[in-house]
Amino acid sequence: MIVYLDTSALAKRYIIEPDAESMNRLIAQNQGRLFTSIVTYAEILSVFARCWRQRRISSRQFRAQNRAFLAEWSALHVVDLSFQVIQPAGRVIERHRLRAYDAVQLCSALWLGRPVFATFDARLRQAAAAEGLPVTP
Repeated sequence: MIVYLDTSALAKRYIIEPDAESMNRLIAQNQGRLFTSIVTYAEILSVFARCWRQRRISSRQFRAQNRAFLAEWSALHVVDLSFQVIQPAGRVIERHRLRAYDAVQLCSALWLGRPVFATFDARLRQAAAAEGLPVTP
């Protein structure tokens, strides 16, 4: 099974929140078959910085999460941005009222075919399901 992780799903790997355990199990069970978009790189680092600024995590945790993410990034299959990948963006943005990076995430998954789409974003989950992707959680 190929699993596509959007930023909200991958963040659960590093930030202790509800559903973190189930996401860690999904990741562990599918090592070598995990995909994400290149934009996830910047989005995850932004999530960590926001959590630190909001004092949800300490400076030590911020540094540790960054190190852990950067060490594990190379284990993910990364979908690069190209016109072929994002070509359906206009259609999915209009059809599902998505923000730009959410559309990039969905287009990246659709470019792969029919991966299991992991997201904790309700609108993106609904859009992925409407586009025929199996979704989790």
